[in-house]
Amino acid sequence: MLNKKNWFIVLLLNIITLGLFNFVLAYKLNLYDENAWYNKWQYWFFASICLIFPVFILFIVFLVQMIVKVAVKLKVDGKDIYASPYSWILCVIVPIIGWVLLIVMYIYLLVFSTINISKGNGEAYD
Repeated sequence: MLNKKNWFIVLLLNIITLGLFNFVLAYKLNLYDENAWYNKWQYWFFASICLIFPVFILFIVFLVQMIVKVAVKLKVDGKDIYASPYSWILCVIVPIIGWVLLIVMYIYLLVFSTINISKGNGEAYD
């Protein structure tokens, strides 16, 4: 899946799933940590008790965290900006401009992760 020749398939799967395919890429790159917050059922259980909105927030944070880990592993440029949680928090807090930058940063990570797969950066992990 991380081979240079499969970059177009990765691109199509990212587009079709709106970036959810990065969970598969994170699995292929062995980025899941068994002691991390997302592996503890208590967080998900208590968030689900509080209705759907907190579970949605947990899922979005988990998705962004995995996209950032995949991008760092595939050596996407700009690690100083997108790997810092402060830039993501700042984008969420600042209305309109921050939200636009949040979407731009999300698309940037999806596109350039696929570009780096096409350059062969993922072949060492496959």
